[in-house]
Amino acid sequence: MEEKTTDQELARRALAGEASAFEEIVIRYQQAVFGVVFRLLRNQEEAEDIAQESFIKCYQNLDKFDQQRPFAPWICRIAGNLALSRLRQLKRRRFLPWEQVSFEVADLTAADPAEALEKNEIKQKVADCIKQLKPLDQLVVFLRYYKEFSYDEIAYILQTRRNNVEVRLHRARKKLHRIFEENQEVERCSPAGK
Repeated sequence: MEEKTTDQELARRALAGEASAFEEIVIRYQQAVFGVVFRLLRNQEEAEDIAQESFIKCYQNLDKFDQQRPFAPWICRIAGNLALSRLRQLKRRRFLPWEQVSFEVADLTAADPAEALEKNEIKQKVADCIKQLKPLDQLVVFLRYYKEFSYDEIAYILQTRRNNVEVRLHRARKKLHRIFEENQEVERCSPAGK
């Protein structure tokens, strides 16, 4: 079985002029980059443009990539900065509705389809609660729980300190818990919930 080439090795090969190495970087990170940009811009065409621009900027600055650090936060930081710049240009602060975030579809062929459907319903309820958070809180939750970045990586992407990320995430979780509880109470009191 062939071992996966490291991001650092691909970066070195791309710097040496090997186009296929940079193509592999694009393939590995295009979804992550698009996800970060789309979360901020909420417009597919704008997000596609900025994602492409992110890879161009990445290629132009590949010599500045610190080989001792992970590649994903570096490219996501570039993408995030470009998306925030575009937001400032557009003076638009809307955010992606969480119902548009792709969740795993219930596996109806699973041993227990009812359990799979219930999990999907819970995911949708959580998504509905998340979309009530402030945009930056949504992004932090997205990066931590959907993209599984570490606190340090998120701090690097957002150009802040790890402590700020931890505090923001803690507050977002508390608010999510409160929103979820309020929604549960509304469901219990509504005629449909009886």
